[in-house]
Amino acid sequence: MRRDRNAFNCVAPDYAKSLRNGEHEGQADAPEAKNVAKTHFATIDAVVSVDGVMITTYAMSLPTKKWTEDTRKSSVDVIQAWLQRHFAADRMPANVRVRVRHSPEDEVFRVEISETFKQTGALRSTTITVAPHRGQLVFGIRVRQLPGKDAIVPRRHVEAPPKPLLQLGVEMSRLLEVYDAERRVAPTVRIVNTADEGQALGADSLDALSRRLPIIVEYTFGKTVESSLTGALAHDLIGIAHIAHVNSPDALKAFNAYCASTMLSEQYITIVWPVPVQASILTTSQPKREQIAAMIFDASSMQPELPLQAPPRASLSRQSPPTAIAEPQVGADIATLKKTIDILQQQIEEHRFHIDQLDELLAESDEQNDALIDDIEEFESEIDTMRADNVRLRENLDAITLQKLDLEAELDRKAPGAIPRTVLDAVHKAFKECTNLIFLDSAFKTADVLQGPNPERVLNDLRKLDKVVQAWRANAFSSAGLGSYMRDEYNLDYAANISEDTAQKYAGYYTVVYDGKPVLLGAHLRRGKNQSLIRIYMHIDSANKKIVIGKVDRHGPDRTS
Repeated sequence: MRRDRNAFNCVAPDYAKSLRNGEHEGQADAPEAKNVAKTHFATIDAVVSVDGVMITTYAMSLPTKKWTEDTRKSSVDVIQAWLQRHFAADRMPANVRVRVRHSPEDEVFRVEISETFKQTGALRSTTITVAPHRGQLVFGIRVRQLPGKDAIVPRRHVEAPPKPLLQLGVEMSRLLEVYDAERRVAPTVRIVNTADEGQALGADSLDALSRRLPIIVEYTFGKTVESSLTGALAHDLIGIAHIAHVNSPDALKAFNAYCASTMLSEQYITIVWPVPVQASILTTSQPKREQIAAMIFDASSMQPELPLQAPPRASLSRQSPPTAIAEPQVGADIATLKKTIDILQQQIEEHRFHIDQLDELLAESDEQNDALIDDIEEFESEIDTMRADNVRLRENLDAITLQKLDLEAELDRKAPGAIPRTVLDAVHKAFKECTNLIFLDSAFKTADVLQGPNPERVLNDLRKLDKVVQAWRANAFSSAGLGSYMRDEYNLDYAANISEDTAQKYAGYYTVVYDGKPVLLGAHLRRGKNQSLIRIYMHIDSANKKIVIGKVDRHGPDRTS
């Protein structure tokens, strides 16, 4: 099959010139020209117009806000050079067809590569796009498969894209400055060596709400990137996943401590999906690299396609045909007519392609709508059940509240001041009782304006924290096991640190003066939600085995603030 690079262009330059000059336009179709058109449309039907459903097997996109028109043109140049290397016209296989949408008046650049496989009758369609969208310049790749036979035979829904296509994604990631939750998208492995870096990886995994790509995490202590299982995936999964290697025991402990669970070990390969989807842990001791990649490829296929406007329409000059045609001009008339028919056929092909695209999008939308309707019906049923449960719980809560008030009144009569009425009362009472804790003035100031959280629970958490320090000083556990001891022994929801980005951006809030020096209030206890949400921010003085209470407040500022 021929390579038609102007298939998406409205009018080829040479053809447009002849039409503008009005060379024999409006002549009736000659029989030869009709045969040419018939043959051409048969070719289109064999490759483009297919029955059945195209299955997306791979999709990636690189959106960047930092771009100019020069950046867009450079992106087009990179793709055209890649196209010339792998799909040159003089080396085009018979089963391959390439169509290009590209013109000076059109800001959208798109390549459509169709491959048919004679043995199976299957079709693979690869779409490469560069286009502005919502203020960003987006580079995208989408691979679709169409099964060729209706026989019941095993077929692979997920397969790796061709290596040249992945290499194109790598080249474009180096050209375009693309970030995902403030992390550069690049074909490199993120090496995590220190405890701070482990905590930062935990923060990116759990707290980066804007992250759209999964993070594949491997424990690689004693290994190189080359000898690791996932190192090579940084190239293959460009634009659809990050790769992180936790390379020391300290970094592993800090990462798991921040995640408040054994998220990673030498036995696991962990895929941390964007929130709120739970992480996938491959528990086999020797997972295959292809197995990991297949999970990411399969997930990438669910990305929505970039919506594009139709290309600018060509304007064909309408001039009156000559009143008389000399006999010697008949051959020229037929040639001109053929060119005119080719132009019209190219426009028809273009419109058919867009119609096929719209049909696919419509089918996908219908499926999504049906699934959403099912989900809505299920949610409505669950909501009705939850409402009934809520009524019962409110009734029980009212009864318990009355009992609590009676008991508090009785206790207050017998022991005045035993029950803190405010968060500030709770902090003052803890200051008197908890001899192993150090309270800064900022703890009292923040507690004084805090309303909503349960003062008794605040006091109870501070009492537990006091017992933790007592056990720490008695060498019941090491400094590295502080967080685990809090959670295991006293069920405290402890976070060892805040994210590095948050600490830098809001240093004024999280930095206090202790013992004459500025310290970071990174460690904190978490409790409650909504109006009852509270955070107890502290500084861990490991050298002296002290815990300094810095602030008792609601959730401190972060990237979601």
